[in-house]
Amino acid sequence: MPRTSSSQRLTYVARRVILSPLSAAIWIGAILISARTGWSPIPIGAAIALQGAALLMRLNDKAYLARLLADQDADETSFSDTEVEERLGAMDFETRQRIRYIIQLQKEIAREARSSDVQDYARSELDRIATRLPVLVNQAIRIASRKQQLGRYLHHVDDRALQAYAANLKTRIEATADPVARKQYEQALKAREAELATYQAIAQASGRIDSQLENVEATFASWKARVIRLKTVDIGDVSAFSEGLVQELETLGSEIDLLDTSVMEALTPEQPAIVEIGTGAKL
Repeated sequence: MPRTSSSQRLTYVARRVILSPLSAAIWIGAILISARTGWSPIPIGAAIALQGAALLMRLNDKAYLARLLADQDADETSFSDTEVEERLGAMDFETRQRIRYIIQLQKEIAREARSSDVQDYARSELDRIATRLPVLVNQAIRIASRKQQLGRYLHHVDDRALQAYAANLKTRIEATADPVARKQYEQALKAREAELATYQAIAQASGRIDSQLENVEATFASWKARVIRLKTVDIGDVSAFSEGLVQELETLGSEIDLLDTSVMEALTPEQPAIVEIGTGAKL
């Protein structure tokens, strides 16, 4: 996943602080006081100082920065509701239902993590977890969309036809005495075997996406139960408990990224000619 630079992140944090309700209140108060004192520059100077102090305080607040930057990651990678529906509409029924359930679980986890009955000792940790989930949901939507790309390719390929074609070429090679013809048959066989290998790699990638999405669904369901436990049971070291969940979040995200990269590699090579089955098919 692309990451912004340190300077861009600093600019993002500064902008969020400057545009916060607190900053708005500071500037409105300063302008009103300045207007009542004959547009004295002192209130404006005080507002600048307070704004700088607020920014400095936020930059040293690790919990605030973690939450804010997690929000930025989610914003950068998130799909709009319209985009989500468009992508879901292009998916097969099983994948679409699985993604809808993953989205539902994410919303339920966020609702549990931010509900009014969350104990004060667990509130910040649960919010920390909830802010990271949308990124994983969007990763799941992306790899599910990749599966549809793979499916469109696989729909036009028949591996049995490819295997039969390769077997036929091997028979011709064995029966051909002419070295020139033999060489041409061998080149054709190599091309068809490469096509078959590409097909098999793409089919394997599609299967791995299915298993990864099932893993995401099961993991989200597990996290929901653990979040409920964290907010209802005094487990002692809350930060250590939530840190384990955050580590799992990061690990799952890395696994999805790795899978997405391997799928893109399967789609990147130039596609070989496809053996079409039907009227006028070539073998």
